[in-house]
Amino acid sequence: MLIKELGDKPLKSIKKLGKRTLYLRGSPATLIYISDNCVYVVDPGVGSKRAKKLRSIIRGLNKDRIMCLLTHYHSDHIAIAEKIGCSEIWASYQDSLFIQDPLLRNYMTYGYPFIASKYFLYNAPSVKVTHVLNAPCKIGELEILHLPGHTLGQIGVLTDDSVAYLADSFFGSKVLEYAGIPYHFNPLLALNTLEYVKEEIVRDVETLVISHGPILNREEGRSLIEENKHRIMKIMNIVLDELSKSPTSIAKITLKVLRALNANISHTSLMLGMV
Repeated sequence: MLIKELGDKPLKSIKKLGKRTLYLRGSPATLIYISDNCVYVVDPGVGSKRAKKLRSIIRGLNKDRIMCLLTHYHSDHIAIAEKIGCSEIWASYQDSLFIQDPLLRNYMTYGYPFIASKYFLYNAPSVKVTHVLNAPCKIGELEILHLPGHTLGQIGVLTDDSVAYLADSFFGSKVLEYAGIPYHFNPLLALNTLEYVKEEIVRDVETLVISHGPILNREEGRSLIEENKHRIMKIMNIVLDELSKSPTSIAKITLKVLRALNANISHTSLMLGMV
């Protein structure tokens, strides 16, 4: 069943990106790819209303096999993975453990084994990963990319109708403006991934999708990648400059960085910035 066979009602809430690829707006955005015999849902997201909407879309596609691909372990990407009717849930071997264990997930996300906190942006239950993958690889018609940095096992998805879902490898300008510090578990790996995406992925696809930001064409993608690279390097320079002056705490450095970037300062931004 092709996208045009969905009917008008489901299409009011989603955008067609290619012959077989749909985009559901959100933060994070969700990608839906329809093959001849199954539906792939990439990063379903969070919230009961979103789960209901995805279930409705999936029912309209009338496929027996529903596969959920989780790009990484963060709660806002995985919270409703088990609530949309998926028969399979796939994730990278590096990140799958943290998807399944909320305590370890929060430890890796925030640097401390919180069980719960009012400062969490999102929280998610344990999600059972049924299939573990080792990127780069292929799953059906989809090419799975290894995009480490934001997390060590983050993956992206490349479709055969020229759409690349690049997860949290980089962020939209509004996110950078508000958050100040783009969250990356390993900023050096993130810089390498940005260069890889710019040189190897952007040139070959028509449409780029990031989890938190607008849909991009090639030129917009290149520009936003450079903006993200510049932000990471600027933060690294601020940190090195502060450390060269005198010993100080991570909290004080994080606060200086957020102020230098005129970013929002809150308990949550400090928690994430200090990781």
